[in-house]
Amino acid sequence: MDRDRRGRRRLNAPAPGKTWQWRAAGLVFAAAGLVASGAVVIAGPAVPAAAAPAAPATLTAVTAVSCVSASRCWAGAYDASGSAIIATADGGVTWSVQYATTRFDDIAGIDCTSAAHCLAIGYAAEDSGAAFLETADGGKIWSTHAAPKSLALAEAISCANGLDCWAVGLAGNRFDAAVARTTDGGGVWTPEPVPALETAMSSPFGISCASATVCLVTGEAALTTANGGKTWTRHAVPGGVPLGPVTCPSARDCYAVFDVTSAIPSHEQAYLYTSANGGVTWKDVLSAPSHVAGFGGISCPSTTTCVAVGGGYAPQAGGTDTLYGLSELTSTSGRHWAQSTVARAQDLFADSCVTRTRDCIAGGQARAAGVILKSANDGVTWTSEPLPKA
Repeated sequence: MDRDRRGRRRLNAPAPGKTWQWRAAGLVFAAAGLVASGAVVIAGPAVPAAAAPAAPATLTAVTAVSCVSASRCWAGAYDASGSAIIATADGGVTWSVQYATTRFDDIAGIDCTSAAHCLAIGYAAEDSGAAFLETADGGKIWSTHAAPKSLALAEAISCANGLDCWAVGLAGNRFDAAVARTTDGGGVWTPEPVPALETAMSSPFGISCASATVCLVTGEAALTTANGGKTWTRHAVPGGVPLGPVTCPSARDCYAVFDVTSAIPSHEQAYLYTSANGGVTWKDVLSAPSHVAGFGGISCPSTTTCVAVGGGYAPQAGGTDTLYGLSELTSTSGRHWAQSTVARAQDLFADSCVTRTRDCIAGGQARAAGVILKSANDGVTWTSEPLPKA
């Protein structure tokens, strides 16, 4: 079975008549089109998590992060047996496991809108189906909610507020993309029809919703809605570059990353694009970055300041490159970027920067375990934070 850049199993297969030149979702899975027509509401019973889940022995990677303040953050992680949601209430000084499960191979995305409410989306283990995780009490209890059948494999989530959230993932054919939406904070999810969208094997789809009515989905093109999904408009991306993870700190300002992956880091390519009109047009703002193997995510505490995280490499004789984490910072709306390297990580998969502060948390992977990093200066420097232990 094939595995993605994060080491997770890929269950998608080419659609009839298709090749692997394109696939729906890179680091794992996707966002966008829908095969079914009409709204099918699927609201499975909420199942509370165990009150005191056992901490995984070793977290292999931290793949999703969401911070609501400089002190309160949540992150998704996995180990050899399943996945976990971990949390901090003191700015990363200490982390604890709030939820652990073998149902999901990974917590692929998480979005918290307050110190009480968070939604997470799980990358489901084989044949177990997608589902959403919700807490309304700061993580004391996590409940599961069924996803529409059209959303077979989940990837990412974006919440405009505490009620309106959108999620993206692969459709049942493991090739096309699917979108689901909730308007009650995560209890009931409905499939949302959007124009068909594909993306490259190396890059996931992305989604970011600046409000309950304004959303953007990225892939081989950009899909935008300004009326809560009633209609969508498709916009081409320069050079046909498929955009990946995306964030929109406002209805007009959007930032997206894209990778071309390879087994050899020096053969990989990474791109960073910006839009000043909500995803209608895009501009490449980080041409040919030096020794960047790829970007895992991007977070913007303001419309002008953003921090992208990923992995870099230092070429070595014999072809065994030295890998390290990195971040790229702009405080000029993407016109200029400054790179920082993180030797204590080999790759960074996600970050979350608190609005109107310089505080960021990033998650990733070191040689044998996951890593959580903290920055108090927009990613210029990073310090390691301790992960929970069994």
